[in-house]
Amino acid sequence: MNKQQARGYLLEVVLSKLIEVNGYEVITEENIGNTDEFKRYGRNGLKVKGRGGYHQFDTLGTFRVTPPFIYPLRLFVEAKFYSPDRRVGIEKVRMGVGILDDINTNYSTVNMSLTELFLARYNYHYAIFSTSGFSYDAQRYAIAHKIHLIDLSGSEYKYITDAIEKIVDILMFDTNDIEKNSFERFKRNFSYLIHTEEIGGWNYKHALECIGNALLAELILSLRDNIKGKYILLATINSVNMIPLFADSAFNELLKSNPHQNISIHFNQENSDEWAVVPIDNYGNEIRDLSARFTLPELFREYMKDDLEKAMYMKEKIFGKIVFIAYLDKTNPTLCTLTFDKSTTLLNPW
Repeated sequence: MNKQQARGYLLEVVLSKLIEVNGYEVITEENIGNTDEFKRYGRNGLKVKGRGGYHQFDTLGTFRVTPPFIYPLRLFVEAKFYSPDRRVGIEKVRMGVGILDDINTNYSTVNMSLTELFLARYNYHYAIFSTSGFSYDAQRYAIAHKIHLIDLSGSEYKYITDAIEKIVDILMFDTNDIEKNSFERFKRNFSYLIHTEEIGGWNYKHALECIGNALLAELILSLRDNIKGKYILLATINSVNMIPLFADSAFNELLKSNPHQNISIHFNQENSDEWAVVPIDNYGNEIRDLSARFTLPELFREYMKDDLEKAMYMKEKIFGKIVFIAYLDKTNPTLCTLTFDKSTTLLNPW
């Protein structure tokens, strides 16, 4: 396994933590139950059953809330950590399309017993997160086949990607290729430290026992501290695209008090690809220190091309209503809506 692959796998672990707020629960060997839907392979792996065979996955999760008239949702999360000048190409999207087609056509009732007929059935989806964006062909192909592409190239994620890069560089300081089982052991311990809830504060000695390297233990705990209270809210807009709103605990608390907020939307004048969603208080004032951020999907950027009229059109028609379900208290699902307010946005150009 090379460094690029290792970075992607560790990024998947961090992402699965950041999207837990959406009700996303990672599937592991401990929670699959007694079913032929999954098959264990090797020492530390799972495969999910498709129509033509079993498919290996690294990060697969189930959403706790299910809208009416559809099967419960499951999501494959794949993270690509390429160099900044290399975008994810169409071949990775094709792979996702093939897996989904095989798994979502798996169910046949012809020879099922009555007991089997009542078992839960799932609607699988596929999301590719990329630190370097996506090729033009990959974006068009993904839209045609309902694969979700999430751009993590914005500055809001840089401290996460920088930390993962440092961790992998130290882990593989004397090699460009790490043995798979060795990396799987490290990844398992890395995931444990990232995901496990604190009990009485984290003990450095405990982390060192898990990782076996002082500098790596420090970096992982630092990353853990930096993402604590951070969330990626997977939001729908009036488009085939989905946007990941990167928010913190203060934004989360605001939604607890009122999950339906009026907002202004601004883009960074120095980098128009980076947009901010800013809540508006009861007096019509922006609460700028509670903003959530996202990187504009590339096809939108191509359409806008720094044209302010087109940017306003997108804010009104595409981002006019941003909707997501979040477990703000970690227990109960809450429907959240962010409604664009043009007049307040125009009063505060920045």
